Amino acid sequence: MEYGRKNPFPATIKEAYSLARDDVKETFHYVIDITGSGLEYKAGDSIGLFPRNDPALVDALLVKLGASGDEVVELKRRGEMSFREALESHLTIHRSNRKFLKPLMAKLPSGDQQGLEQLLADRTALDQYLNVRDYIDILNEYPDVHFTAEEFAQSVGGITPRLYSIASAPGVHPGEVHLTIAVVRYHNFERDRIGLATGFIADRVTVGETRIPVFIQPTREFVIPENGSHDIIMVGPGTGIAPFRAFLEQRELDGATGRNWLIFGEWFEKTTFFYEEEFTAWQESGLLTRLDTAFSRDQSEKVYVQHRLQQAGAEVWEWLEGGAYFYVCGDKDYMAKDVHQALIDIAQEHGGLSKEEADHYVNRTLMKEEKRYLRDVY
Repeated sequence: MEYGRKNPFPATIKEAYSLARDDVKETFHYVIDITGSGLEYKAGDSIGLFPRNDPALVDALLVKLGASGDEVVELKRRGEMSFREALESHLTIHRSNRKFLKPLMAKLPSGDQQGLEQLLADRTALDQYLNVRDYIDILNEYPDVHFTAEEFAQSVGGITPRLYSIASAPGVHPGEVHLTIAVVRYHNFERDRIGLATGFIADRVTVGETRIPVFIQPTREFVIPENGSHDIIMVGPGTGIAPFRAFLEQRELDGATGRNWLIFGEWFEKTTFFYEEEFTAWQESGLLTRLDTAFSRDQSEKVYVQHRLQQAGAEVWEWLEGGAYFYVCGDKDYMAKDVHQALIDIAQEHGGLSKEEADHYVNRTLMKEEKRYLRDVY
């Protein structure tokens, strides 16, 4: 049997431990057992997993809807099942989406629809509204609206798999996939919330027992150079460190002769320096040529990975001019944009390029023509 996205492999977690040394950050290293699956991957690939919703959230939603959970609903491409099963395993309920607002608006008196109409017309405001609310929150705002089980099932989106960058090289860990995952927890509208996938793995998976449907999501671009003599610069704050652990394992296994420079950032050096022992050992062995760290909260003025890049701008430019590949993994909304701008600034300051020339060098030459600037951002 061939496993993939449409037919995921029922894997188990064989090992789990905290990477943070305090309770401020919940970041874990997970080892997923894929023995016997036939799944293959390379450094740079991701693994997809299908999470299940928190039963407590399902129960609260059923109460809010006045449903028992035994009602029969029909889901597209999945057929008939109980409403509870649909809520637990197939429908996204930890966060709302715009699809729900139109049937909601249709159930309101015409005089009460204006607010939702304005919200649907403003994409920024709509995103802000949906990002902090689940369906219980919205139904609390409209207490006179009622959805049947079938109406609700047809009005919300399905669960999509969550992708995580793989933190291991297959030749070093045969039959295993390693992951670096930060658990998302927050409090909103007087209720505790948790991320769909991270909460599932952290709170409701028993090591060695619970089956997790997984598949490999290969990448064609976010890969280490075939020619091992090329240098690489890796920028990976937080859980963005994951693929670079895999890169370094693979480079060591391959006997690659190119230099390796890692720039890692987190909150505190003492408590959130993920994989510190491994990186220290790689420095001592010579595999890791240079390691720069940015621990943002260890001093009054916050220092991030883009600041370390700029501080080492002359060396970064020297490596890039020598043919180095540049990698970024992590937050796309802030970090990746700041790192991108830092690269442009470096090209100007240390490459002697004009702003237009620096923009072209980073956005065209490095990214598109030479494909030496590669990103895995989310």
